[in-house]
Amino acid sequence: MYELLIRIETLCLEAQPLVLLGVGVVMTVLGLLLWLGGSYFSSIIIGLLGASVGAFCGLLVSQWVDLNALLSMIIGAAVLCIAAVIFRNVIIIVLAAMVFALAAGTAYSGMVLSGPPQQQDAGVNTVQFNSFSQMDPTMRRAYVEGIAEEDAGFFERLKALLGDALNIMSPHKWKLLLSVLLGGIGGLLLFRLIKKLVLALCYSGVGALLLLIGVESLLMMAGFQMCSALQEHRHVLTVVFFSMVVVGTIFQLMVKRSPKPSEVKADEQK
Repeated sequence: MYELLIRIETLCLEAQPLVLLGVGVVMTVLGLLLWLGGSYFSSIIIGLLGASVGAFCGLLVSQWVDLNALLSMIIGAAVLCIAAVIFRNVIIIVLAAMVFALAAGTAYSGMVLSGPPQQQDAGVNTVQFNSFSQMDPTMRRAYVEGIAEEDAGFFERLKALLGDALNIMSPHKWKLLLSVLLGGIGGLLLFRLIKKLVLALCYSGVGALLLLIGVESLLMMAGFQMCSALQEHRHVLTVVFFSMVVVGTIFQLMVKRSPKPSEVKADEQK
């Protein structure tokens, strides 16, 4: 968890306050919706997800076949939104497996990225071998600028940082793939046994992550770097995240079990 958030924080250090405000508000609202109400608003969320993917696909298609970008995005959003609602159950199963697979892969890669290097060449300054999260903020910014091209924008620096992380993970790629595979299989098996719990857990986990990113963006807009302040107590974020996941899961299960207004009215008429 900390390894992911510290990289996001470093990439956003040079972002404009208005950008941080916009990202923070969107992520916070979306995170709250998924964290506490994902199961209740499942159909709406699936439809919006389909519309978002469809709009993105429509934008890509418009670039390939020289069509109006806005029209292509609208058509793509409408088509995939309808398809997502129709095949809602299949999509939910796939998304549940993906969430568990990504969670397992993130957990394993976080352990590898946070650990010390396995080998160091003699005569080389050991400072440069520190893991990214163990560097101070100045060193982290210098490190990102060093691996990215000169005058690189946000997406170029993001690509460079992801490439650097993949290079570090390269010796462990088979273990990483195995962890992702086992996570996905575990998610599918649990989904068959306890569908409601798994759905609430997935929505709560994704929502808690987005909420933390949103809060981090808002704090950065105010000039406070949350991850850097917690560098010596990085496990606090992990504890907070899993606590949020538990609270969100329990809340969603309670909301799902509570009778809907129409059901209460029908019972009163009886």
